[in-house]
Amino acid sequence: MKKILIVNKSFDLGGIQSSMINMANELSKYYEVHLFIYNPKGVLRERLDKKIKILQSSWRFQCLGQSLKEAVKTKKLKIIAFRIFATVWSKIFNNRLPINIAMKHQKKLSGYDLAIAYHQEQRKHSVVSGFSRVVLQCVEAKRKVAWLHFDCETVDLDSQYNKQVYKHLDNVVCVSQSLMEKFQRKYPELADKATYCYNFMLYEDIIAKSKQQQEIAYPDAHFICFSACRLAKVKAIERAIYALSDIFKAHPEIVWYIAGNGPEKCNIEKVIKENGLEEQIVLLGGQANPYPYMRNADLVVNVSYHEAAPMIFLESKILGTPVFATQTSSARELLNDKVDSFICENSKEGISKAFHFIVENKELLQSAKEQLRNYQANNDASIAKIKELME
Repeated sequence: MKKILIVNKSFDLGGIQSSMINMANELSKYYEVHLFIYNPKGVLRERLDKKIKILQSSWRFQCLGQSLKEAVKTKKLKIIAFRIFATVWSKIFNNRLPINIAMKHQKKLSGYDLAIAYHQEQRKHSVVSGFSRVVLQCVEAKRKVAWLHFDCETVDLDSQYNKQVYKHLDNVVCVSQSLMEKFQRKYPELADKATYCYNFMLYEDIIAKSKQQQEIAYPDAHFICFSACRLAKVKAIERAIYALSDIFKAHPEIVWYIAGNGPEKCNIEKVIKENGLEEQIVLLGGQANPYPYMRNADLVVNVSYHEAAPMIFLESKILGTPVFATQTSSARELLNDKVDSFICENSKEGISKAFHFIVENKELLQSAKEQLRNYQANNDASIAKIKELME
């Protein structure tokens, strides 16, 4: 049986980690799958199929995969000291030296047909990076590839340095065709290495989990919106609250539930309070199983400034719930605007105008739901892409 290695940072809640687990679980039906995870902890680990092997990372990599707060909690002097060094050095200079030290002390991983860096290289001042470098320098494999989950034209992640890393790989895999085309425009000299593969989806698992009971029940006879995302600036939750405030006040039946945590949580709570929307915008915190909320909502909302190929687009379609999304890299590639979903201009005014139109024409939601009843999908194309990468 052929062997695949996947490299990532943790099992914490997040789109990249969730899609990695989906991929690993699906591929484990056909291949022997191993994971090299910097910090092999997190709530998503329990989703992983038991037959998938998690390799032992060195304490230095575990340290890099932790936050400084988590490192301090270990009460181990060498871990705290290395994490402080890595943080300070990366902030002043870059992450090259800390990652090189971790790689130098990591046992070589060998015997693989395909090695995948399932997280893109980050900004040079980010401590948690180096995934492609690990694949290149710490792994022996017949084929080595990087998986990119971001729009390289919109977000600059140390592009000149990372270009030198990516050129030594066999392929660079983007999570949508539109992202691949952007990568090819930004790095024309690497265009022949670029390809794309859509995120793996565990369809039966998503449907089964969606039928479990919600921790917080939705109120009856309301118009329910739902979002699941990291509470970060890029997700533009604050902008959307300002854009929708007047509409919400005019329609007290609208309630927006938001699952997720992140650095902007306090700011979002403040904006909700300032607009007097505490009863209509509910922060659920992190949810290991967001699918019941998604399935039972009237509309799934994604209002980011920019996105790659968010899993929530396909998850919502699987569960029969229309999506309201701002125009981002893959929105028109993954959603059928005005058929089973709604795409608006990526601005405060665009969000307000499009959402108001839906509220005043709710029959459009029912029509979109009817379209989604016939939605069918599988992982065949993505599995075929893995086979192609091995060859």
